Amino acid sequence: MSRAKLRMRGLKVCAIGCNGRDAQHLQQQFARLGVEAGFHDDFPPPAAFDGQQMILFDGDNPQLFHPTHRLPWPELPKIVLTTMETPSRLQWIIDQQISGYLRKPVRFDGVMTAITLALAFDARQQELTAQLQRQNERLKARRFLFSAQLYLMQSLALDEESAWSLLRSMAMQQQKTVEHFSIDLLANRQGYLALAKTLLSTPDA
Repeated sequence: MSRAKLRMRGLKVCAIGCNGRDAQHLQQQFARLGVEAGFHDDFPPPAAFDGQQMILFDGDNPQLFHPTHRLPWPELPKIVLTTMETPSRLQWIIDQQISGYLRKPVRFDGVMTAITLALAFDARQQELTAQLQRQNERLKARRFLFSAQLYLMQSLALDEESAWSLLRSMAMQQQKTVEHFSIDLLANRQGYLALAKTLLSTPDA
């Protein structure tokens, strides 16, 4: 992970339901860290989250807490302030899919750590989500790979290994993955079959 992702100066935070001394201490720490924060007593309308990079909310605030209700959070890392440790409260906090937490009352130390870890956790989650999406896309594309390989075997009287080697060579020539090239081949069978014959006719094929 790059250092830029963990830089806090200029970070835009939406703070929700933080009142009294906690809000005052947060404002002081945000100013020290160069964090730009907007404070809301209640859950704000969607427009309030525009341009924000992180959410911090008081999980003990009765205006926010409901044991069976997940708030309509945007896709941003979230830090919860909490001091209650009842099972229902902790389960509700888990359901909000937080990235980090701060114990109340807010003190001089801990804010920087909570923000840093929340940003790192969220970046890692995004990375894992992107990896999973890519893997799912490749798994979906594999059925096209098998169909393309079978097509080359039947059309050119090739064995499985030779068809795979030819398919891989054609994909490299097109600068595509074998899976994505297979989709193209099946959409333009005659055109790519002519290319396959050309490759087979060359000494290096």
